[in-house]
Amino acid sequence: MQFEPTLIVKRLVVYRNTNRVFDELFHPGVNVIRGENSSGKSTVLNFLFYGLGGDLADWSAVALLCSSVSVEVSINGNSATLSRQISEQSGQPMELFGGDFEASERAPRTEWVRYPYKRSESKESFSQALFRLLGIPEVKSGEAAQNLTMHQILRLLYADQLSPLEDIFRFERFDPPLLRETIGRLLCGAYDNALYENEVEIRVRTREFDEVSAQLRTLLSVVGGSGQPLTMDWIEAERSVLLARQAELQTAIETAERDLFAGAKAVEVTLQAQHQAYDRLRSLQGQISEVRSQRDSIALTIADSDAFVQSLQRKLTALTDTSTVAQYLGEVKFAFCPSCYSPIDESDDHSKCHLCKTSFESAKASDRIVALINDTALQIKQSTYLQQKRRSELSKLDARLHDLTAEWNKAAEDLAALQRLPTTDGTSALRKLQREAGYLERQRENLEETAKIAQRVHDLSQTKGALNARITELRNENDVLKASQSTRLELAYSRIEAEILKLLHNDLRREEAFEAARSVQFEFGANRISVDGQSYFSASSRVILKSSFYLGFFAAANKNAFFRHPRFAIIDITEDKGMEVQRSHNFQLQIARVSQESAVDHQVIYATSMIAPELDDEAYTIGRYYTRDDHTIGIKMS
Repeated sequence: MQFEPTLIVKRLVVYRNTNRVFDELFHPGVNVIRGENSSGKSTVLNFLFYGLGGDLADWSAVALLCSSVSVEVSINGNSATLSRQISEQSGQPMELFGGDFEASERAPRTEWVRYPYKRSESKESFSQALFRLLGIPEVKSGEAAQNLTMHQILRLLYADQLSPLEDIFRFERFDPPLLRETIGRLLCGAYDNALYENEVEIRVRTREFDEVSAQLRTLLSVVGGSGQPLTMDWIEAERSVLLARQAELQTAIETAERDLFAGAKAVEVTLQAQHQAYDRLRSLQGQISEVRSQRDSIALTIADSDAFVQSLQRKLTALTDTSTVAQYLGEVKFAFCPSCYSPIDESDDHSKCHLCKTSFESAKASDRIVALINDTALQIKQSTYLQQKRRSELSKLDARLHDLTAEWNKAAEDLAALQRLPTTDGTSALRKLQREAGYLERQRENLEETAKIAQRVHDLSQTKGALNARITELRNENDVLKASQSTRLELAYSRIEAEILKLLHNDLRREEAFEAARSVQFEFGANRISVDGQSYFSASSRVILKSSFYLGFFAAANKNAFFRHPRFAIIDITEDKGMEVQRSHNFQLQIARVSQESAVDHQVIYATSMIAPELDDEAYTIGRYYTRDDHTIGIKMS
């Protein structure tokens, strides 16, 4: 049985240029890396941490001689191979291949996808890709709006030797409490997808709300000195007054012209003006037609692309469900050809498809699921980005069309006015009337600009109100979700506490507080753990307590599907601080017990220089017994 998320390492390969200096297979359940002190066991675990997405810059001398690390993993049952270059600089990218390690070695580089460590507007990070495959939501810590990464998740899955024993998390210099609390809540399953999606939308809508508010403030500052209410009713009233005055003035101009001009020459002049006005009108009509055509084309493209994005989203959902369907249905066989309905002969060759005879070795569809999921997700991201650009262009074209239409209306009015002018009156009177007409026209143009601002203010006010209502609605929903998640978190804490208590009670009789322990308190934000309120113990007992926390968390996740812990743990502290052999052996046997009691896929990897005799077996061990002369990494140090 498999809970999601589940992460299992299947193979670890370390390269020095093209040479493999470490290459071992891993298996589900307990994996023991054994060897003498200083034989490189921790180096191997650091390579695992780094290969899975951890950020590591403090390498050992022998590790810095290596060039890259590849990790074959099973992510929720799907095979993938991860590869990273080794560097002293943090934030290195990752390459991901959808398939096992052997297939990745044969595949061309075009089948690998390279992801940066950090996300950007146009590219997603490898943490986003891995979270999507694991089914872990992309969570953002509220402090500094920091996105959770695969590195942060691994800090609660890897108990390394260099971190303080008093700390729950792997040590990191910049480590805000809210970030740790968010990681803990996420792995405890107390972070609902709906809550995450709501918080993402709240951030987006809040950003939009701030932008709209800023635009409103700018517009109102431009027109705020007029002393008039900037409403569409006021605009219409002003427009009516101007139109009435322009009509009166036009009548006066026509009368003056009839009195002034009386001849063929006057008619000729008037006709010339009419021709110019007509040409202007026709030019504007052509521009309007061209802009409208462009706008309609982009609108159609947007509608078509929306349908395409929806189809990609449905495809992504279907791909995510593919491995689950295949797991429960198994191999599908046809008794009759689905095309011509002829009977299909049973074949004894199980290495090929009984229908199309394609070799299963050359068509491992399950190994392609990872690549298809990530490729589809990238298409969705790119298509969404292009849609945003198209909508921006559509908005510009709408504004341009509005301006051209206003110009066309003005030109049409000018032409109509010219066609009504046979003659004029006195020159001086006519000039005075024309100056007033020009002044009124300018007023009208200003009013039209103000009308556009007023309409924009109205639209922005409506948008701001709708955004505020949506933000309030989302926050109310999240209040309800957080209340339910609080209950989930309490349940997760109690399940983890019960497993830790079982481990402490089964420890050797070395720490009286462990024998009589009634409760365990742990705080992710404060980064500490205590037993019945006590946190000071001997060094070896603190090793047992911290190891028990990691193993207890792991055990609780194996028994409860709601945890988002990936049922994966690395422990490298079972022998720190003067740990005696018998006590280490006892804890190792408890690791084996937790694994045996688990009914779901899981993996725990630990290192030891004094393996319990009961576990010194190929069913548990990885590789040979390493020594200082026969190091884990096949590089001889001078």
